[in-house]
Amino acid sequence: MRRLLFTLLFLTLVFLLTACVERDISTLDIQLNPGIDTVEVNTAHFDAGVTSTLEGRPQRNYVVENNVDITRAGTYTIVYETVYRDYSKQIVRIINVVDQTPPRIELNSGVDTLRVGETWIDAGVTVSDNSHDPVDVTVSGYVDEQTPGTYIITYTATDASGNVSTRERYVYVVE
Repeated sequence: MRRLLFTLLFLTLVFLLTACVERDISTLDIQLNPGIDTVEVNTAHFDAGVTSTLEGRPQRNYVVENNVDITRAGTYTIVYETVYRDYSKQIVRIINVVDQTPPRIELNSGVDTLRVGETWIDAGVTVSDNSHDPVDVTVSGYVDEQTPGTYIITYTATDASGNVSTRERYVYVVE
């Protein structure tokens, strides 16, 4: 019984002495976890987070700033922090939200076959873009309503990020 009591007392003393040992704060480390940091606008972004240790032991992490806006192309930051007593370390993850997808152009239904002398009315196009920003549309080509032939009208859509797409409409003038 004495031996058991002595062993418990010894283990308690060892535990108390090691618990009071000051940690070496120079070993406090914070590292970014590998992740995908470039994402297409209006798509999901998964934050891979960070890993922090002190003397090889895991530490708690905090996000102190996150201004990522996946609805707008741009460069954003996530700031992480780990704290041990009065000492802290921070690390920053850079997130690039990009728009590399060209706008979509859909031809509106219209009458594209006409007889010589009839008037052709351009039905136009419907344009959409993944960024939901305005898209510039230019139209080129012409239809000579007095001369039989096949005419090509080209619609060019350019979004705010410079992505371009084109669509053609064929107009037939027949006798």
